[in-house]
Amino acid sequence: MSPRTVLRSVSLAGAIFLALSGSALAEGGGASGADIGGILRHLLNLTVLLVFLGWVLRRPMGDFLQSRRLEVKEALDESWNAKTRAEEHYQEIEARIANFEGEVELLMTDVRTDADMERKAIEERSQQTAAQLETAAKRSVDEELRRARRELREEAIGLAVGLAGDLLSKSVGDDDQQRLTVDYLGKVGEAAQR
Repeated sequence: MSPRTVLRSVSLAGAIFLALSGSALAEGGGASGADIGGILRHLLNLTVLLVFLGWVLRRPMGDFLQSRRLEVKEALDESWNAKTRAEEHYQEIEARIANFEGEVELLMTDVRTDADMERKAIEERSQQTAAQLETAAKRSVDEELRRARRELREEAIGLAVGLAGDLLSKSVGDDDQQRLTVDYLGKVGEAAQR
């Protein structure tokens, strides 16, 4: 508080005190000179006390009021910031709630798309596996056919040689055998000389 403010407060308090004491004296049926002097002494004492207290408490009271003002300002700023953050958070939640159905629909669409892609991939893999199995089965069948044909051919050749041997042994005599042996040995000798 400034000294002027203290002086104004003391003057206002003195004026109110005088007005009240004047009306009290009027009701009491008159006043003597001693009573007014006592009132003025008390008023002077009160004024001195108030001026002294104002002067002594001026700096601590000013510091207290200043720090209290700063505390109140900081509390107001903090509450304003908290209110602003709460409103922003509320708006975010409202936006998420508003978009929730859209997000769920988007998620369901993504799940359906992924499921369709997975189904197609599985179908492609199964078709590839079936084609590989079919190719392997054809190779196996072809290999078995070749082996069976070779065995049949060898067996047919063996039977034909056996039958031919039987027929030759029955139709070829000793003279024919000697002549065939000589021809054979001659061809072997010619082949050896070459």
